[in-house]
Amino acid sequence: MAQTPAVRRRIPGVDAARGLALLGMIATHLAGLVTAHGTEPTVVGLLFAGKSSALFATLAGVGLALLSGGAGSRAAPHRGPLLAWDRRRVAVRAVLIFVLGLACGFLDMNVAVILAHYAVLFLAALPFLHLGARALAGWAAGWILFSPVAASLLSAAMQSALGGAAYVDGWRLWSNPTLMDLFARPGLLAWDLLFTGYYPVLQWLGYVLFGLFLGRLRLERLSVAGLVAAGGAAVAAVAYLLSRGLQSLPGVTEALAAGTGAGTRALSAGTGAGTRALSAELVTGASLSTEQVQHLPVWFTLATPHSGAPLDLVLTCGTSALVLGACLLLTQVARGALTWPLMPLIGAGALPLTLYVGHLVALDVFESATADWPRAGLLIAYWVGCLVAGTVFRGFGWRGPLEWPLARVSGTLAGARP
Repeated sequence: MAQTPAVRRRIPGVDAARGLALLGMIATHLAGLVTAHGTEPTVVGLLFAGKSSALFATLAGVGLALLSGGAGSRAAPHRGPLLAWDRRRVAVRAVLIFVLGLACGFLDMNVAVILAHYAVLFLAALPFLHLGARALAGWAAGWILFSPVAASLLSAAMQSALGGAAYVDGWRLWSNPTLMDLFARPGLLAWDLLFTGYYPVLQWLGYVLFGLFLGRLRLERLSVAGLVAAGGAAVAAVAYLLSRGLQSLPGVTEALAAGTGAGTRALSAGTGAGTRALSAELVTGASLSTEQVQHLPVWFTLATPHSGAPLDLVLTCGTSALVLGACLLLTQVARGALTWPLMPLIGAGALPLTLYVGHLVALDVFESATADWPRAGLLIAYWVGCLVAGTVFRGFGWRGPLEWPLARVSGTLAGARP
């Protein structure tokens, strides 16, 4: 298969970051986020919990920005008929990914599949594709800060009208969406996707808008890459320290423990293990249900993965920028000398849909065969498989088995490119 222009136009640093996001998501699916006793976060929990999926969504925004003109030319972003064609193409891709995500919902594996939410995020981003970096910076900042406020107010109103347990337990699928849900309970499916699911579009659109902003920057410049990395590190550090500072205030930890059930029994017994368990869950989000406190002021102290609170969004936007900037730096220094050693990671990042769906299928098919494997060994096997596939496909210049038809069908149904 000949190398296509689309392959040659890819930015290696963006693909490397996407590869890391993919490997991180796989790690959270296979390895524990806290130790066996639940009192300490694991390395996977510290490095990847919440951060990998946020990076994945942020890079979706970067990809949309590059697709719609990128930055640095008079035609960036696209306008007129070309912009309309971009939007049609993205909309078709979103529909196809949505159907694929619902199909993955039938797989028997303990993973919160992101694809259906991911597809809705693509559709929600369509009105923003014509904006430049300055406007997108404002939209992203506003969305990241105020969408959690809207989510909290909505939760408060719904819990007041329906009762806390009735809303938290009854207005969410609590399983991966499937094609059956689309026909049997479309209203609940829509509410889950937009507001109460594992990746609520209301807050997660902030990641895509942030990615659109990053994609409108001159990412091929070393100075820009350095600023993105440094700025991301600073933002993440401030969000983390602010969260810890707020949670050190009198009564906050007790309110979080009571509201979420995290470490409640041990805390009530006054043991240090209970305090450590709560701290581990707050850092990793493991087994932590924050929905019941979403309407309370203490929710705004959380930087916990997948809580959807403002500090969670700010912290994970910061870590996403840090990883993207670092990957851009690594692939640009010394005239790109490190690009070749990083080819397995770059190649894997160019096959995100294929490898993501592939690992979901493998988790289902090989569940019994790998049940007795050490988790670390199984994780290494999946990582090696992804990196080998990335090396082969990148080396031959091939599109992924799912990426190629997705691009072909969306381009065809969108009509002739203006």
